[in-house]
Amino acid sequence: MYSINEVVKMVSEQGQNVVICAKELEKITKKKGKKRSDLFERYCANEHSFNVYTYMNSTIENLTEVKVFQRKVALFGAVFVGTRTDYEAQVDAKQAETTYKELVEALHELINALSLFENSSEK
Repeated sequence: MYSINEVVKMVSEQGQNVVICAKELEKITKKKGKKRSDLFERYCANEHSFNVYTYMNSTIENLTEVKVFQRKVALFGAVFVGTRTDYEAQVDAKQAETTYKELVEALHELINALSLFENSSEK
């Protein structure tokens, strides 16, 4: 069993990993090929790990900010979903940029909420 502090740390760090990967993916939006497809697969793996970590604590799992972050992760991923099976798939660069910015904002809100949750749990 993990402590609240440990779960908060894991969820926060994995959320950051998702955004780091998204940033790399957003930078190569227009580049076609296996590298972009492989990076999208890594993004999906990071998304999965984030979701698994949220399941470790039902209160964290149900935080509004977690749900919003998960939705933003899915929206960003939807921009690249075609690259999973088609290395030459077109990706909407403007949509990638917009959804990436929304994802970053959602991460900041998530980290703030987790910090507040962690502090209130310690009392």
